[in-house]
Amino acid sequence: MDYDSILDRLDKMDVEAFTTLDTPDMYKMIVVGGSGLILLGTISRATQDIDAIDASPEIQHLLAKYDANLRVSTYINNFPYNFEDRLVLLPVGGRKILFYTASLEDIVVAKLYSARDTDRQDVISESVLKKIDWEKLRHLALDEDEAMASALNRNRYQDFLYDYREFVRRYCPDERTDI
Repeated sequence: MDYDSILDRLDKMDVEAFTTLDTPDMYKMIVVGGSGLILLGTISRATQDIDAIDASPEIQHLLAKYDANLRVSTYINNFPYNFEDRLVLLPVGGRKILFYTASLEDIVVAKLYSARDTDRQDVISESVLKKIDWEKLRHLALDEDEAMASALNRNRYQDFLYDYREFVRRYCPDERTDI
């Protein structure tokens, strides 16, 4: 799926929720991973599905029908602790479902925690590197209330920190040394 097909699926999910859920409530879904990066306009590769870190329980029965899943929710600890404070509202939905994605920097942190080659390739793409707010990324990686607070254990955070420092050393445009 590319940008347009992801938006189309999310819009159709919203329409179905609007026509089938008989409540005045609004629901939410948070898209992350490759789908999130595509929707943020930072990568152009296709993705097989739409990864969501969270979706209101009332809409979860619709996910599979629209090639969305919550499998990545098991990796919630890869995201900085306060990632929901930085959600980006997506330009789709709004009838019954508000769709968000994690910020670029939150997704980069999560992908740096990952050992998958695809995740590493995503964060070194030229368009991602150009759009990163390096100060925000630094804060998320180093502040004790963010990536450190969500880490499963100290060793896991130390592994992430090593990868983060290597990432900054190689790709940060001003070659920061205070990391």
